[in-house]
Amino acid sequence: MTFLIWKSLLHRKLQTLSIVIAIAIGVAVIFCITALYQGVHSGMEISKQRMGADIVIIPGGLTMEPSLYLFGGATTNTYMPKNTLDAVRMIPGVTNATPHFFTNTLTADCHDIGTNNRMLGYDPASDWIIGPWLKKLHKTELNADEVILGAKIPTWVENKIAILGKWYNIVAIAEETGTTLDYSLFVSMDEARRVVSANRQLKSVWEKQGPPDELISAILVKVSDTANINNVVTGIQQIGYVQTIVAAEVKKRITDQFTVLLLLLGGVGALTVLASLFQLFSRFYTLTWDRQAEWGLYLAIGASGRDITYIVIGEAIVISLTGSLAGLLLGGTLYQAGLAILESYQSFPFIGPSWFFLALLSLSLIGIYVILGALAAWFPSYQGRQVDPSTIMTRGEFD
Repeated sequence: MTFLIWKSLLHRKLQTLSIVIAIAIGVAVIFCITALYQGVHSGMEISKQRMGADIVIIPGGLTMEPSLYLFGGATTNTYMPKNTLDAVRMIPGVTNATPHFFTNTLTADCHDIGTNNRMLGYDPASDWIIGPWLKKLHKTELNADEVILGAKIPTWVENKIAILGKWYNIVAIAEETGTTLDYSLFVSMDEARRVVSANRQLKSVWEKQGPPDELISAILVKVSDTANINNVVTGIQQIGYVQTIVAAEVKKRITDQFTVLLLLLGGVGALTVLASLFQLFSRFYTLTWDRQAEWGLYLAIGASGRDITYIVIGEAIVISLTGSLAGLLLGGTLYQAGLAILESYQSFPFIGPSWFFLALLSLSLIGIYVILGALAAWFPSYQGRQVDPSTIMTRGEFD
């Protein structure tokens, strides 16, 4: 009977291929959309938990897109007086504030880890992001030759990395935060200032803004749960020429944009799924009339009604399974391409779905389509069992 299933499918190549393609497209769209949504959702949640900054303060005058600063690893060599930190801590509603000092956007000619990464100095006394990783190592701060790598920076053998001509010991790899911290290399504040002081290209910056020891690049701020964040932002803007990035506002804007995009894509996906299911049902429904003579012949030469059911439902399962597997391959390609396109237009918190999630999603889609395919074939298989062989042999059809 298995041979008859394959012969039947190959005999109707065009019909079979059209249904396989329709199923594959439906599965691919649903897989891609679900994986992208899960990645963005996880990124939003993790970035909120692990970054812990409600407001990020950067020097005034920057025209950089806020999402690039929060989630894309981008920044510039612009600074503000370090006493800004003390003023921020005095604002009602601020529970904690910690500074970062930006050194360089690292490119392939100054280190060994590719591009789109940055080197940051941090303050161990007020930090709440890097500190937990040091506690695991029974350390309170980094030495001058030590570095902590963000989660999206490649790991290295022998726990060493060369940056700007100096070798550093890698003491830890931070977990993903879904933010720009994943693209950062953390060193002590003193080491960060030493690195920029040795950079001749930044000499004009220090002549204009002052020595590095008196400057910081950004301030991460925690706000009390009972405080009005708008009042805190107003207070920050009154202390000097600075720019505030409210993390919740940026994340809401990104979430809204993705929601609209995914709803549009989801609508297309849903229509594609419905079309493929309708095509599947219609094909096997018409089998009742199109293959009367074939089934009657099988019954006449000794096949049972169960054999007819096996052939019809077997065809549906093979088609559904083939279309689903092809759709998963296509969906994986669409997922990677879609993610690359979205990242080229805007930075956003994204943590790729786990292999377990993707495996569960894949098995669910395969199972749903196989079950629906079998159900679509049940009616024609039932009708086929009712065929009277003598009627088919004498009339060639039945009513």
